[in-house]
Amino acid sequence: MDITIPTALKSLSSAGSAIKALVEWNKKAKGDARALISELKDIMTYLDMVSKDEVDLDVVIDKLSISEYKQLSQSGFDFNKLKNSKIRKYPSLEGTELSNWVGKETEDLIESIYDKIKELKIRYSIVGESKNYRWNIRVNNIRKRIWLLLRHIDS
Repeated sequence: MDITIPTALKSLSSAGSAIKALVEWNKKAKGDARALISELKDIMTYLDMVSKDEVDLDVVIDKLSISEYKQLSQSGFDFNKLKNSKIRKYPSLEGTELSNWVGKETEDLIESIYDKIKELKIRYSIVGESKNYRWNIRVNNIRKRIWLLLRHIDS
């Protein structure tokens, strides 16, 4: 499946680049941030299997863990500590579905990523067989948000 990717994210969209970026970010992180980044790396690995390797979503859906995010969220972790600045206006985001993220905080993007994962898990468990849902599109939208997070952290 071909997806449109803003130029600012193209380097991360190639197979394995996002995973490599997450590994590098994880090496620099400390404490609670490391656990969250590791969870995001696992999520991205599973979503890549669905998108790139055409693995059925049913095979990976239960493996998409949100436990670290939940634990950190409940403990009051400040997700803006990961990058304490607003998402920049990358010219290539203009006119894309990601353009509405410009000026928002890191915490907003992370919360959105995990909200989309939670929604995917809930909906797929109930209406997974329905042809009314384009599951690969939903998977790719989550991947794009993770790429944007990586671009934001790296800037």
